[in-house]
Amino acid sequence: MKFRSRLSHVKVFAVAGALALTAAPAKAEDYLMTFVVNGQSKGEYLVSRDKSEATVEAALWRAAGVNATEPLPLERLNGIGTSKIVWSEQTIYFYPRQTETGRELIEPEARIEPTVAEYDIKSADYYLTHHSESDESLVGSITATGRMASFDLDVRAGIGNHENYFSSQWHDEDNRYVKNLELGRVQRYGLDGLSLTNESHLSTGRFATDQIELYWPAGTRVDVYRGGAYIESVVLDSDPYQYEIELDYAQNRYQFRAVLPDGRTDERIVERSVSGRLAPVGRLNYRLAAGQIPDGESLATGYVSYGLSNEVSIFGGRDYQERTYLSTLYARDNSSLEASWYGSSGWGLNGNWQNDHFSLFGRISDLDDYEQQSVNLNFRGAFRPSIQYTSRSSATGYESEEATLRTYHNLYMRPLRSSASLSPYFSVRERNSQDYNVYGIRTLVNMPDGWQATANYEYESRSDFQNIQRFQGELSKRFGLGRLTYRHTANNFGQGWATQQQSFRVNVWNWDAATLSAGVSRSANGDKSVSLTISGSFGRNGLTRIPQRNQAMMELSTCRDTNADGMCQDDEPDVTGISAKIGDHEVITPAVVDSLTPYRRYNVQVGGDFGLSPRYSAVETSRLVRGGVNQLRLPLSEIREVEGQLDADGIRVALVDKSTGNVLSEQTTEFGGWYLFYAPAHKEVEVVPVSELKLSHVKENSGEEAS
Repeated sequence: MKFRSRLSHVKVFAVAGALALTAAPAKAEDYLMTFVVNGQSKGEYLVSRDKSEATVEAALWRAAGVNATEPLPLERLNGIGTSKIVWSEQTIYFYPRQTETGRELIEPEARIEPTVAEYDIKSADYYLTHHSESDESLVGSITATGRMASFDLDVRAGIGNHENYFSSQWHDEDNRYVKNLELGRVQRYGLDGLSLTNESHLSTGRFATDQIELYWPAGTRVDVYRGGAYIESVVLDSDPYQYEIELDYAQNRYQFRAVLPDGRTDERIVERSVSGRLAPVGRLNYRLAAGQIPDGESLATGYVSYGLSNEVSIFGGRDYQERTYLSTLYARDNSSLEASWYGSSGWGLNGNWQNDHFSLFGRISDLDDYEQQSVNLNFRGAFRPSIQYTSRSSATGYESEEATLRTYHNLYMRPLRSSASLSPYFSVRERNSQDYNVYGIRTLVNMPDGWQATANYEYESRSDFQNIQRFQGELSKRFGLGRLTYRHTANNFGQGWATQQQSFRVNVWNWDAATLSAGVSRSANGDKSVSLTISGSFGRNGLTRIPQRNQAMMELSTCRDTNADGMCQDDEPDVTGISAKIGDHEVITPAVVDSLTPYRRYNVQVGGDFGLSPRYSAVETSRLVRGGVNQLRLPLSEIREVEGQLDADGIRVALVDKSTGNVLSEQTTEFGGWYLFYAPAHKEVEVVPVSELKLSHVKENSGEEAS
């Protein structure tokens, strides 16, 4: 199993707070782990784990549907479904296969494209806040999502004070020339103007970084992991939230684990590499933006790239500092190199090499009279240490150097049934002959019963000033009604700790129509402020608390295929009450499913009714659009009786599809040799004794062997 090799490097630490590495015990260790099946907890069960394997008590297997009377190896769960074991959380996640219906294994028989109105409004999301210290009674935004011709359309209006703005965004995933066009407030660049691109994955245009957008409501707390190691926790203050990720690591796999204001948890996984910036061979990619930034200055930025080969692309454009540049990027397998020329401003060179265990990133540049060198070395082993060195100097005499060592630790505190992710670091800095030593640690602790804590502490020792200490912490508790959160920020500049800000917030999500939140904050000067927030969405399912802007929506219905052409015409009657499955969603038609992933295809299966059967056992949709409502009608065929009489009872007969030769059903004659089948009206069938089918099969095999 994947976790076995990873955890062989890091054993369970001692009691709470201890950081001493212990040797692997000779005997098995026992864990009391929560067993979660399809998202529902089935209780806690004892897991005994040694070097070779983990064994689970028989009670867990009975909860999984296996009639076990003795402990069995944990890895056997994968034989009856999909399992994920998170030792740090002491949780086993299990998703059993749906063997009773067999629909998971059915291959689509046809592809049907849902219909989407050219002009349609799907939903309206809102996020509105009132602050007691604000001159405006209400601040926030309302975003309407719909469809205009072949584009998905978002129209966003900001409300209150400096948040007053208008933005519209057109998106067409299948358009080769313009995939995204945004007018008004361009969220990605923070300017008022326009932007357009034909890239599927937007890139910042810099060698070792990429910028992604997180589409969770403002107020969401997100724990960020890179390559499985905890990096930081951020609180989103905008929607979308721009987050910059670094690409100079051996495994550029980011996990964003979100706790939304309505109490739901969500996760997004992003994998990026430098090679993702390469343009298609022989084609142009572009990204352009122009407008005014908030201080009133105009800004024009963007680039055009051309793919010379599968490994080499050239770029030309203007960066965020409005410097014109030309660059060439080479990226292949585990190495990459980019050389850039900025005219009179200078030049830059970036390089990257990585394998399964190490990654090495380097940069040298001479830009705007600043010379800079930096090197990052990362190791994906025990504690995942990373070393970073950076130096910078200018023509005016400014010089700085910095070296940082950071490690990552994960420990389980068994007596407390809690897990902690720790990332300590030590940094040595020198700026203009002044020395600084910085010690710090970032911590994330998950505790039972919905408790979670994060803390960042830093101690800065300076040769020219008082030593400085900084602390930021958050403690939260999830409960039936919602979530309580306390945040505290404090600094110590040598005269004792002084509170900078503290806040207490409650989020109420036990209401399907919306999310309600209230918070109280106290600043360093003692001023207090109170905020009240309501957020949610209004769409085809009425008022909901889940934003719909970045979800695809489908209306599914079934019809009686009276003319047996395999399609649903407008004049053919609807059939209601049919069970159906869209991905992991099980519904009864007619149904509106509003939590689907946009721009991907789905398999859809429907059941039958008295006298009706599905025309297709499963169909595949085309890629679902995000803005409009995807409407899909699936045909149900009428069933006819196929009956007859043979010479005697007890003869096994089969109903065969003449067009394919497939056996649709079997039965044994009785009541004087009679048989009775129910067959779809659109299929041409015949009834054949099973013995003749077997004889025919034997003759075919004999003929093949003879030939």
